[in-house]
Amino acid sequence: MSGGSRPGWSTDIGGMRETIDQWRERWDSLDQERRSRVVDVTLSATLLVYTLPPALVDPNDSAIAAPIWVATASAVVASLAMLVRRRWAAPSVVFSLVCYLFTAQAMPVSIAAYAMTAHRTVRWWQAVAALLTVGFALGNYYQPHEHPNVLVSVVRAFTTVYVAAVLGTWVRGYRDLIQRLTDDVHIREENAAARERRRIAAELHDTVTHAVTVMVLKAGMIQEDTDEEENPELARDIEDQGVRALTELRELLTVLRAGDLPSSARGVDGIPQLVADSNTTGQRVDLNFAIEGVRLSRSVEHAAYRVVQEGLNNARKHAPRATVTVTGTVSDDQLVIVIHNAAAPPRVRVFGESGYGLAGLRERIMLVGGTLAAGASAGGFTLTARIPVAPTVPEPS
Repeated sequence: MSGGSRPGWSTDIGGMRETIDQWRERWDSLDQERRSRVVDVTLSATLLVYTLPPALVDPNDSAIAAPIWVATASAVVASLAMLVRRRWAAPSVVFSLVCYLFTAQAMPVSIAAYAMTAHRTVRWWQAVAALLTVGFALGNYYQPHEHPNVLVSVVRAFTTVYVAAVLGTWVRGYRDLIQRLTDDVHIREENAAARERRRIAAELHDTVTHAVTVMVLKAGMIQEDTDEEENPELARDIEDQGVRALTELRELLTVLRAGDLPSSARGVDGIPQLVADSNTTGQRVDLNFAIEGVRLSRSVEHAAYRVVQEGLNNARKHAPRATVTVTGTVSDDQLVIVIHNAAAPPRVRVFGESGYGLAGLRERIMLVGGTLAAGASAGGFTLTARIPVAPTVPEPS
């Protein structure tokens, strides 16, 4: 006979593993409430099997001699009381002690003591545990087949009741810790998702607002302009703006990792194009961006681009055809951008109020460690952004 394993054994072991895996999958598919019900029913049935035979075989082995039907009833009621131990502690505590006095079975008492602290169903568990300990000690002391010894009875009662109760407090503390950590993780995930949504919303707002504003203004110029020779050029400009906006949106929506910038993210080299777009809409914009020789990170350059873009958008909305000055300088390791537009006469506004421009821009500047100030100034409106040349946040990958 060879020393290898028998083929039949290997088949049996494989079948057992498959059966275990199937039961594990079924268990994992159950929700928490159904799992609790399965555990409660299983525990109740186990205690019934554990306590019922002694009650039927030798009911006189307990501290209180009682008829068989009384001992049997106490075992059944104590087992059924475990079904509600998660919500009410009194039934399991009281009937487990009664079962011990009639059947001398200590297991229900330990489980009741553990459950009242693990599920936090008793406010002053120390007092309840003390009463349960005294009752258990008396029952153990007066058992007919035990030699009466106070110290032994007290030690048994203490280990049966207090050790189980203390273990329940540890388990409860561990559950609370896990719950707090889980809640913290969920809160952090929600905050991260909210920040990402705000970042994408800001990108969408800046991209769409600039492109659509220029397109609408140029479309209005086509309608008002009687010179048909300039219309094709304006139409091509509108088409270019639309294509550029669609490209930026497409690349932006493919970027899902927080902090990343799409490849189309413009820097300070795109600011002259913004000024040119504004000038073609009939608004006079003077640009003075003196930052030659200063090396800026991508995030800082993109933030500077968005500042100028939002400043020109606000000027087109609230002060159309007013003179706008855009200046950029580096002072004290900060990139200072000032956009000032003169006051314009009142007119009917074509664009509605979004309320997201300056708020989103302020959040963007804060992400790179800068500040943004906006408000009325002498003869117009001024937007000032101060961005550290070296960003205070890690550069996105």
